[in-house]
Formats: sequence, C-alpha cells, structure tokens
Amino acid sequence: MILARCSLWLGGLLLSLLFLCSARGEELPSRAAPPLAPDLHLTNPNDAAAAPATEAVSSAQPVLPPPQQAPEPLTPPPGIQVEEFVGHRSYDKDGSGWGWVKRSNEPWSAARWVVFEETPGGVVAPWRLLLNKKRTSDNDFEYRLRGYVAPFTVYDPHTDEFLAVFVPERVELIGPAAAPPEHPGPPFHRVRVPDSTSPVFVRNPNIQAPAALR
Repeated sequence: MILARCSLWLGGLLLSLLFLCSARGEELPSRAAPPLAPDLHLTNPNDAAAAPATEAVSSAQPVLPPPQQAPEPLTPPPGIQVEEFVGHRSYDKDGSGWGWVKRSNEPWSAARWVVFEETPGGVVAPWRLLLNKKRTSDNDFEYRLRGYVAPFTVYDPHTDEFLAVFVPERVELIGPAAAPPEHPGPPFHRVRVPDSTSPVFVRNPNIQAPAALR
C-alpha cells in the first residue's frame, strides 16, 4: 500500500514538472550535443599563404640580361686572338662608352674604357635585351666576356675622344657588383661637346672643342 502511494505521488510530481516546463517554453535538461563547427569553406592554409608570397617574389625579382652567343665564331685580324675578359658596365650619361673591360687574369687597374661593338642579329649591348630597354638598367653589372679588343678606335663626337672597341663573341652575366676602386665610374673626359642633352664642360680651359663641333 505504501509503495503504491509513493509511486502515485512521484508520478504526480513528474506530471507537474512537465506542465510547468511546457508553460514556460523550456525543455527538460538533457545531455547536450556538441556544437556544430561552422562551415568556413577554407582552402589549405598553406596554399592560401603561398600564393601572395609567390606573387611578391616574382614581382620583386629583377629581369636580368640573358646570355648571348655570336652565331659564328669571330675571325679577328692577324696578330689578335679571341680571349676571356671581364666587363663592368658603367653608364656614361655624357659619352658613348659601354664600360670597363679587362682580361680575366688582369687587375682592374689594367681595364680599358671601351665601346661595345654590336652586330644586328648577333651580340648586342645587354641592356637592349631587357624589357624596359633602358641604358641604365644594367649599370654596375659585371659580365663574363669572350672576344677581343679591336686594333682600331672610334670617334665619340660628344666627348671629342677616340675610344677603344671591344668585339664580343659571347656575353654571360655574372651579376651586380660594386664599381672597381680604380674605376668608380666613367672616365674623366677631355672635352664635353654640346648636344641636345648635355652642356659644354671643359676640364682644362686651355683645351677648346674643334670649331666644327662647337
């Protein structure tokens, strides 16, 4: 009898709780399910980070002059042979020279200021092969050269000078390099002759430009 009354009393208590919870819009406490992870649709984080990094590297990477090789071996004049040289490009805004050239086994003090002989369809000045084609693009770059210094000179009307000529057979980039201490830039010119971009600069007032060039 006592057990029956207890069962009835407990049953009534549960029904009361159900009624109260329903009236208040609540649910009975139950075992909580783990929250669902939000669907972020992320790609591989390594791939996401690699794309901008690759773009930054490619945009920062300089465009370098490609190697060049003459279509045919050079045939220098008698008494002159093709040799290995090192060239340091040094842009001269007032002259026509290309840079300093020395034999590979010589010190930079023995380097000569030269004009770079260019051949249509053959070897040309390396800056011409760059995308922007600016004369200053490869300033202070060094090159491994094969060729010879010509037995003749050429006249530069901008500076009223005769310059040595280097005839290249092969040109290969070494890379950016500091200017040689013996030759920190273009040489001092004897006379500056007026043109569309450069005024007259005479280092020695006793030296005058030829009348035909004034």
